[in-house]
Amino acid sequence: MTERSVLETRIRALYLARNVNDLDTMMAQLDPDFSFRIVGNGRLGTMALGVNTPETVRSSFQALVENWDLSEMEMVGAYADGDTIVVHRAGVVCFIPSQIRQRTEIIDKFTFRDGRIVDLTEFVDTLFVAETIGLLDARDGDYSLSTLDRMSL
Repeated sequence: MTERSVLETRIRALYLARNVNDLDTMMAQLDPDFSFRIVGNGRLGTMALGVNTPETVRSSFQALVENWDLSEMEMVGAYADGDTIVVHRAGVVCFIPSQIRQRTEIIDKFTFRDGRIVDLTEFVDTLFVAETIGLLDARDGDYSLSTLDRMSL
């Protein structure tokens, strides 16, 4: 088992590369057998499909960096259990095509093998995503407050 600090360094390198749209550095953090999925049902379309080959992972990551700016997200906490680290992130996300910006939270579950990321399962605010990409009509409700705003950390 690799030390937690080494695993967290790899996660931070992935996030930093994501923030500057550096696909090559993102891919360099991953095990050749890496798999990725955003948790959600088929109504989210290809966004919720799992990918597990270098070509499909790169294509999926390319689509994400072209459409979603996560550079204002910050790590709120990280929780480790062996070779699994769960990261809680919060901040503003921007959907680039429409420039819609919203504060939200994301949970990333990373699994490692030999110090490299072998799996990433991402839990996002699927209501926000569905409304933002036009799958659902946005309601008149105020979604500006998140659970994080009510928590004392």
